[in-house]
Amino acid sequence: MIKGEKIRFEIHNILFSIYKFNKTLNNPSIKKIIDKQDKENISFLYNVTLNSMRYHLHCIRIINNYIKKKLRDQEKILLISAITQIVFLNFKEYAVINCSVEIAKKLKLYPGLINATLKKIAKNKNKLKEIKIQFSDFPSWFQKETAFLSDNKKREFINNFYKEPDIHIVFKNEEKFKNFEEKLIKTSSISGFLLDKKIIKNKKSFIDGDWWVQDFSSFFPLHNYKVKNRNMRFLDACAAPGGKSFQLLSKNCEVVLNDKNQNRIKILKSNLKRLKFNSKILNKDFLKFDEKEKFDVIIIDAPCSSIGTIRRNPEIFFKNKNPNFRQLITLQENMLKKGSHLLNKDGCIIYMTCSFLKIETLDQISKFLKQNSNFILSNFKLISNPFNYSKLIKNDFMITLPNNIFDKNIDGYFAAYLNKIK
Repeated sequence: MIKGEKIRFEIHNILFSIYKFNKTLNNPSIKKIIDKQDKENISFLYNVTLNSMRYHLHCIRIINNYIKKKLRDQEKILLISAITQIVFLNFKEYAVINCSVEIAKKLKLYPGLINATLKKIAKNKNKLKEIKIQFSDFPSWFQKETAFLSDNKKREFINNFYKEPDIHIVFKNEEKFKNFEEKLIKTSSISGFLLDKKIIKNKKSFIDGDWWVQDFSSFFPLHNYKVKNRNMRFLDACAAPGGKSFQLLSKNCEVVLNDKNQNRIKILKSNLKRLKFNSKILNKDFLKFDEKEKFDVIIIDAPCSSIGTIRRNPEIFFKNKNPNFRQLITLQENMLKKGSHLLNKDGCIIYMTCSFLKIETLDQISKFLKQNSNFILSNFKLISNPFNYSKLIKNDFMITLPNNIFDKNIDGYFAAYLNKIK
């Protein structure tokens, strides 16, 4: 077996599982493959796997320039991985080609086709780096659900969706922020983008529990929300891994943390322990909460298509199965309805999704307000801040496609404040 062949074969099998069987990198069978690798191979595996999914539409365009016949799934995935490594990651082409040919032999594909195609592509890799995709290259379900986007917004998405996400971190307080051992691009008095992407778990301040990782888009709605008094009672309905709750706990607010998923609860507890936060944790179905118990603020970060996190979860486009929108929309509606029954008068539901699709965001809020005359949409008024984040706000909502601030990438997101007036 030639050097690099084994780990590339593992990568191929992972990509095939995601594509064909709609698995994710967190699937137990895939995690088992990843966990048995050494540190160097894990880094290589994530780099190639994630970028193969991010660039797979670009790769398909390249493949179609060189091969006219219909490819089998195994062939297509093997070529996507190899082209990503040669064209977009600039790996040594001879190593990539040799390994791909050997893998083709093992899979009983056509090694001659793989060899000849990759050699032609390698010769033109500098030109192919510039290949552009069209909106029509995206999955049909995505094209349908984004018909409302302007041509400019579509171009914006095309130019951003495949780029590697940046790491945004949030501190417990301003003192922890000021004492941070490395340079940051500041996004608020307690948050910023890491310039050094080295393994964050090795940083002393991380081990000491001074901060946590949280995408700016997810951080902003709670950061922008004005806590009226410390006696307010908060419920985070889908709390894990905990970022939004940690924002409130760092302000000494009373927060009940709930999550239906037992595995996510384990992650939440681990994060709370590192950060030295104490809070009540529930492992319940939010829709079955006892309505005798009331809260002043309920955070509903609802399950959704997660399309706003496409850069961190590129399998959304790579999988051959589209999101189950009927199920998701119904769940979102039911969660809003349940939240309305658990909320005190003058309370607020903070509804969020890591999606910008109209059916999961604007349509849900419009429907909820029509059905609940005792609620109003509160103005998403920007708090006093030295930075201008107005491009993230539209018509009293926070809504953005995958975007960038300070030349750093942030997720697509939606947030609204729904106030109960009677």
